[in-house]
Amino acid sequence: MSNRILLSKSLVVCALTGAVLAGCSVSAKEPETAHPTVTVPGTDATLTQAVTDAYQRFFDGSTPADQKIAVLENGQSFADTIRAQVDSPIAKGTKATVSSVTAAGADKANVVYTVSLNGTPALPDQPGNAVRTDGTWKVSAATFCALLTLEMQGKPPAPCTASTTPTS
Repeated sequence: MSNRILLSKSLVVCALTGAVLAGCSVSAKEPETAHPTVTVPGTDATLTQAVTDAYQRFFDGSTPADQKIAVLENGQSFADTIRAQVDSPIAKGTKATVSSVTAAGADKANVVYTVSLNGTPALPDQPGNAVRTDGTWKVSAATFCALLTLEMQGKPPAPCTASTTPTS
């Protein structure tokens, strides 16, 4: 993996998880590549839109902490982490685009998404999941735990467990 890719991933994880921000900066801005949401044939357009909305709200740096918590599976378990990072200048520069959503059961979907930092794709084509809880589609805890684990160099934090690893 190139140093640039490692730097980009580190910056996004830093922004998303509230890590120490003193060493986080972006040296060059590249234009954001458009990644339109793609409805997979045989996948309900309503599912695709609901999952896309959840991912965009969760990863959008302008979304307030309480709204992020609401669109994350078991969001209250991660409330402290989310609140710690929400006011970071780097976190405010994040956005996500969803390139595909595939139904994986009545209450689960597989997602491919890209997280951009200040318009630069930093975590492209990431596998993730969404789950339907009480009729609402949310970013899976497993997806967020994968980012937290990356930031913590492979050591999953509480409340993450080995059973929350995203699948594709």
